[in-house]
Amino acid sequence: MAILPPVIGILHQEVVLDIRTLACFVAVAEDLHFRRAAERMNLTQPALSQRIRALEAEVGADLFERDRRGVALTPAGAAFLSPAREAVRQAGIAKAEAMRAVRGEVGRLRLGFTPIAFYGVLPEAVQAFRARYMQVEVDLIEMSSPLLETALASGDIDLGVLHPPLTRDLIIHPLPDEPFVLALPATHRLAEQPVIRVADLAGEPLLLAPRAIGPSIYDRVIALFSGEGISPLIVQEVTPMTTLVGLVAAGTGLGFVTAGIARAARPGVAYRPVLPEPPSLPIAAAWRQPALSASGEHFLEIVRGLVVEGAASGGGRS
Repeated sequence: MAILPPVIGILHQEVVLDIRTLACFVAVAEDLHFRRAAERMNLTQPALSQRIRALEAEVGADLFERDRRGVALTPAGAAFLSPAREAVRQAGIAKAEAMRAVRGEVGRLRLGFTPIAFYGVLPEAVQAFRARYMQVEVDLIEMSSPLLETALASGDIDLGVLHPPLTRDLIIHPLPDEPFVLALPATHRLAEQPVIRVADLAGEPLLLAPRAIGPSIYDRVIALFSGEGISPLIVQEVTPMTTLVGLVAAGTGLGFVTAGIARAARPGVAYRPVLPEPPSLPIAAAWRQPALSASGEHFLEIVRGLVVEGAASGGGRS
């Protein structure tokens, strides 16, 4: 966007003119009175006159005729007025756009998330954000939690929704944990029970995400079985969790999934609570030091609001 349109025969292409001085010229040209123009520009009259003289020296032509009868534009001043007025207008637009970007009202938000996280409040938050900030483009990027940490640290994404504990030095904002339930074939004998004991899973084929994907949650699930004096029979490591549900439907085994995944019902699969309670999956928003972008702050504000609404309504949003 050109801030200073050329004035044929008056402005050399290498001349640099500041917008404030151009605005002073436009004020004098419109008022044809130096004192009133100075008041309008919140300047003293000598300061305004000095700016106009400097502008005329820069242009290389007198822009005003000054005599006892008043002030009038010279032919050069008349030719200078229209493009100068446009330059001031365009500069105002440019400043307003820059400030909108600072406030996070325009631009781009690169949002990373794990497949599990997107079964919570995120879809609703993305819709609400896009409706409120229509001039901010949202890039949605699905990754595992470790890859999200790497992408945040390198600056490839602005905001990530992932699963602590983290291994990198990032700022985090905790979100509600996702509780685990057991997914099992609807025809399985244990599906008849409203609540399943961990001890009842002895010898049952178990599907579990690889430890490399989430070492903390993996170790806590193993500890859950150990606490009941049994060793889990892991028949397959699988990720993502949606694939695990598909394998359960195929009769491959049983496995823990989040309550958010369980809400997306799948034919042939039943979901049951387990006692003792399995570990819940921690979720947090994270970003790189020193601060989150303005658009990221707006998105996080929407997420917080939806979480509060969900808690108040008992909807269990995460």
